[in-house]
Amino acid sequence: MIREAERSDKDQIFDLYRMLVPNSKKMHVFEEQIETIRRDPNNFLLVYEENGEIFGTVTLNICLQALHGFRPYGVVENVIVHENHRNRNIGQKLLKYIEDYCKSIECHRIMLLSNSTRQKAHQFFEREGYSGSVSKGFKKYL
Repeated sequence: MIREAERSDKDQIFDLYRMLVPNSKKMHVFEEQIETIRRDPNNFLLVYEENGEIFGTVTLNICLQALHGFRPYGVVENVIVHENHRNRNIGQKLLKYIEDYCKSIECHRIMLLSNSTRQKAHQFFEREGYSGSVSKGFKKYL
């Protein structure tokens, strides 16, 4: 089942993030932040849960813009499926859920960034209809 994350999911979400960025010393997951995201109508921290265990998570941010009238766009971040539960369509289900939601609010597009070294993730995103050749992403860490 896909649902919005709750405060009590903090530890399981942290474990998933640790799989995404195993050497990060700056990573922190706070219950208060999960709750803030949950209350915000334009931000979503989603989890894929089976029998009380969280096997996947993704963040969706809905961004307003003026270029396409009233049509917003979605930004997807931190797509992670537990390493012991990959190849079970969990990531596909999470992205489909996001796409269905974005269509329901008439988003213009969905964007995501992926670490340039994550070749398997890139193949997965392309299978799901995301093009890695349309744009070039840039980041500046602060």
